[in-house]
Amino acid sequence: MLKTTQLFLCGFCALVFLGACSSKSNSGLALDEVNKPADYWYQNMLKEIRNDDLEKADSYFVSLQSEHLNSPLLSEAMLILGRAHMQKEEYLLAGFYYDEFTKRFGNAENIDFVQYLKLQANYFAFSKQFRDQQLLLQSINEAKEFGKKYPYSRYRPIVDTMLLKLELADLSLNKEIIKLYERRGKENAAEFYQQKINEKAWIKDVYYQEAHSPWYQRIFEW
Repeated sequence: MLKTTQLFLCGFCALVFLGACSSKSNSGLALDEVNKPADYWYQNMLKEIRNDDLEKADSYFVSLQSEHLNSPLLSEAMLILGRAHMQKEEYLLAGFYYDEFTKRFGNAENIDFVQYLKLQANYFAFSKQFRDQQLLLQSINEAKEFGKKYPYSRYRPIVDTMLLKLELADLSLNKEIIKLYERRGKENAAEFYQQKINEKAWIKDVYYQEAHSPWYQRIFEW
């Protein structure tokens, strides 16, 4: 599932890149929708978001970026589309827009906010238990880095809470992996993951309720 989403995201990134390199591309919009003012693309993007057509809204953004690379509307458009994709539970696409904003418009005044939004997108991406292990570990590392880089950020308490829940998810995942290897008689592999749990002994004292997947999900998870 994650690989499929990543492939789609790579394709979308390529679309944005190609759109930025060529003003002749109309990104799948009407053929006469070219060489328009920045506000035209921006307002149509907002209209399609209201119409719940994010695919077309993305296309209007591509045209905005292609024809008006230095428009002041770009930064706001990226944040709006990031939030819109989060509301549609398209968290990796939301993360893409937050990453693009960071690269182009990140500064001392907004970088902690945008990084917080990116972490939030990753956090909500875990809609399925025991999936996206790579994204889980990446998010844990990014949350730790957030605390180091922005210790006095107003978003630090929220990020710390997300980090704790991500660590608990990692603990739960490692426990399930241990059970899997023990059932298969792979004691060395089980011991390896037990050691990973032992390295974070502090988290075992945190009270939490184990998550449980429906039986029809467990079929595909292990």
